[in-house]
This record gives sequence, C-alpha cells and structure tokens, in this order.
Amino acid sequence: MDLSSLVDFANDATADIAKYQVPFVLNAEKILADGHPVAALNWQSISYGDAELNNVPDDKRGIYAFVIHRTSGILPPHGYILYIGIAGRNSDRSLRARYKDYLNPKKVIKRDRIARMIGTWNPVLKFFFASVDDNVSSADLEALEKQLNTAFMPPFSEGDLEGDAKRKRRAFR
Repeated sequence: MDLSSLVDFANDATADIAKYQVPFVLNAEKILADGHPVAALNWQSISYGDAELNNVPDDKRGIYAFVIHRTSGILPPHGYILYIGIAGRNSDRSLRARYKDYLNPKKVIKRDRIARMIGTWNPVLKFFFASVDDNVSSADLEALEKQLNTAFMPPFSEGDLEGDAKRKRRAFR
C-alpha cells in the first residue's frame, strides 16, 4: 500500500495549519474587572523589529504586550495577545531596554516559547507598550501584569498569573 499521498497531506497540513495553532483563553469576568493599580494606560505600538526602536521610551518603566495585529482595508479590527510582560521589575529598566532583549536572537533562542512566537509571527507582530509614572511601584506593576495575564492568558505567557490560575491553566495543557 502506498501511503505517500497521505503522508504528504499530513505534512502539508502541519506546515500550513498546526504551525500557527495556539489556544486562546479570554476570561470575560477578568476582562471586565476593575481595581487595577493604575488609573489608565496610554497604549502605543510599533511593528516588531528595530526600525521603530526609538519610539519606545528609554526613560520609563511600564507594561508591554506582543500582539498579532495587522491593519488592513479588508480585515476587521483584530488583535491576538500572545505575551504580556513588564519592564522595570524591581528596577528602573526601561521599556526600550526590555524590548531590545526581544531583538537579540541569542537571548530569544534561550526562551523556547518566545523564539516560536517571534519566529512564527514576526511579519505581523506588534509590540504594544504603556509607560507608567515613576510613582507606580514595582509591586503595583507586577500586580497589573498578573491581572492582565489572568484575564487574557496569553499563550506564550506562562507565569505571572493571579492566585491559583496558573495551576488551573495547566489542567488544560
């Protein structure tokens, strides 16, 4: 029996579909929740890469997200949050300094999930960021990161979830 056509189909399907498949969890109650440690955030974004690096603040801490996003005259508004993190975890490290880590292949390759994220979606990957005032504590910044990660459970963010959400999430992996 010649199964080569089935093997070819399976390989093509994997290359065309499975490569891009990730689970998304969106918790409506957590998305609607109030009580964030900051009153509001002014989100901005750049396309992944170093072309717009100077648009990321070099003197501010903050929160950031990697999002699959493409503005188009045909596509409806959309975005898929893949990862949420913070710059300035117990330090004054700026958003730009943190973003540069994601532009360094030697650092990225050490983080399997992040390497897959960037390697797969870099043509349509956006780096969203929001700086915070200096009076926002590291504890508040970390609490905000946990709140957002718990609400969106981005597929490439493993930790930094509220309470036992990390354990519950593992039940579905």
